[in-house]
Amino acid sequence: MALAHSLREAVGGLIAARFALIGLELRDEVDRAALLAGLAITVAFAVLMAMSFLSLSLLFGFWAYRIWVCLLVALMFALVGWLAWRKARQLLEMASDPFALTAAEFAQDKQLLELALAKLKSSGAPDAD
Repeated sequence: MALAHSLREAVGGLIAARFALIGLELRDEVDRAALLAGLAITVAFAVLMAMSFLSLSLLFGFWAYRIWVCLLVALMFALVGWLAWRKARQLLEMASDPFALTAAEFAQDKQLLELALAKLKSSGAPDAD
């Protein structure tokens, strides 16, 4: 029957389009992850260098109070680490689901296919192909 043949072609086209969408989303996610990793490494290095030189400047500038300076610098590092940990946790909780568009398209395709199959079964016509 022509309806079954066109349904097969439509399903094939849908599957091909959805796999292309998966490929595009996968490439976008990989690019985004690589960019974030590079930026995170750069930021971590810059902050480490800045805090190290700040610590050394404070330590040598206030040599008579070196124990107190070391304690304050350690507390500053702990505070910065805690704030960074909270921000990272917040970003991970807010992160969008990967492949959300593909999942939505697959759900829509499933509904359309179920409707088409129900219509095909209700017509009761045998497959003539």
